[in-house]
Amino acid sequence: MAEPTQTDNLPAIPRTGIAWCAWHEAYSNTARPVQDSSGARLFACLSCRQAYDLVPITDQP
Repeated sequence: MAEPTQTDNLPAIPRTGIAWCAWHEAYSNTARPVQDSSGARLFACLSCRQAYDLVPITDQP
């Protein structure tokens, strides 16, 4: 039988993806795919989406 570890009673930590934000050119855990004006699909973080009025692809009609 396996012995309990210190992490057995801790809540699960949700995993988030990290992607490259094409606007500020750095990694971000808030980056989501967006479509730019030329039709290219790139990732943009939350602050860049707000600053440049970018809508995530999943939220587009």
